[in-house]
Amino acid sequence: MKKLTASTVARFQQKIISFYRLHKRTLPWRQTTDPYKITVAEIMLQQTQVERVVPKYNQWIKRWPGWPSLSRATNKQLLQMWSGLGYNRRAINLGKMAHAVVMYYNGKLPESENELQKLTGIGPYTARAILIFGFNKPLITIDTNIRRVIINEFHLSATLPRKKLESIAWKLLPRKKSRDWHNALMDYSRLQLPARISRIPALSKQSKFQGSIRQIRGEIIRQLLKKKSVSIPFITKWMGRTATDVLEAALQLQKDGIVRIINQLIFLE
Repeated sequence: MKKLTASTVARFQQKIISFYRLHKRTLPWRQTTDPYKITVAEIMLQQTQVERVVPKYNQWIKRWPGWPSLSRATNKQLLQMWSGLGYNRRAINLGKMAHAVVMYYNGKLPESENELQKLTGIGPYTARAILIFGFNKPLITIDTNIRRVIINEFHLSATLPRKKLESIAWKLLPRKKSRDWHNALMDYSRLQLPARISRIPALSKQSKFQGSIRQIRGEIIRQLLKKKSVSIPFITKWMGRTATDVLEAALQLQKDGIVRIINQLIFLE
């Protein structure tokens, strides 16, 4: 591990910022500091590739440019717009978030980690990301890309505990440049480092879609966007899955507040 002396930190900061000036990606959510737009992007980017998010983000912002307009959207409208991004619960969470922001925060997103995490769908990482990219707060947050850069550049163990990694990240953070710094680290990882560094596994691995309960959930939503209701026996036969699996998927969607089940019929909430 390299020693984190003042000169080492300064050289690292210069290296990353210089790379960013020359190679930074142009992404729509980087053209704004509007906390609403930043939040939409952060929720969409959870477990979804940037390339798939860009067109959906642009469509979403055009239709619902702020919290008030989003708060008036129905679940069906949210799911129709979200189609193709996966993990449909995120769309419903954004709708719930909009209701809360309008009702309890006068239409303005709170600037506190604790308050942000009270909103449906926002965890510790997303709360900090919103504060960094929306408000330029002097905070650190670590995703897979940022983690890869720090571990690779400072020759750290891939098993380094998160608290120690965060301690290093705090020492590397330039003053008053949190937004640009985190964008720079992400771009350096995506564009400069090898696509896969075998010794630095990802923080999380997406589960297999084909044959999963998640696939059944997606099909239930797809059917419900075309018609008022769909039956468990229909989905069972249509997908060639067991009634037990289909019921499990439907119950998960009901728990998420997306559907309701009455006897063998499934309806959108």
